[in-house]
Amino acid sequence: MMFWILIVALGLAWIVQSVLSFKQTQAFTRLFVALRRRGRVAMGKFRGGLAQGAIVMFVIDDDGVIVEGQRLHGVTVLARFRAFDAFNGSHIADVDPARASGWGKSMVKAVTNARDNYRIISGGGQAPEPPTALTRALGGVSRLTTRWRRKPLPLTP
Repeated sequence: MMFWILIVALGLAWIVQSVLSFKQTQAFTRLFVALRRRGRVAMGKFRGGLAQGAIVMFVIDDDGVIVEGQRLHGVTVLARFRAFDAFNGSHIADVDPARASGWGKSMVKAVTNARDNYRIISGGGQAPEPPTALTRALGGVSRLTTRWRRKPLPLTP
């Protein structure tokens, strides 16, 4: 009997999480469209996995000056976008991400990503997708395994 209660509880938790995730995605889409109507948008993100993730969106004018900023950071699907005015009036290419350190490391990385994306796109390139938490974790594991891997014996003629 306890097994079925656990299964039902997990199912309900999954449904609630899915609904909240959908609502968060809708809020992101509505905000992005609203910001896009006001001008170009520079966006940066950091996927935290189990740590706190972050998304920043900056409305920039034709000269690359930040007019408005929005931020989302948190661990759960309950996180919501909030005003982020710390960089208003600054040129996006000259932004110092360390000024976002009051909001945590994830915000610093998201601001860095937004600045780098702007620089790449204004230079005619295409911004790369930042690595996911799983990719970063697997990269760390592969670095550890290569450190302790046996070195092949030299071939002697």
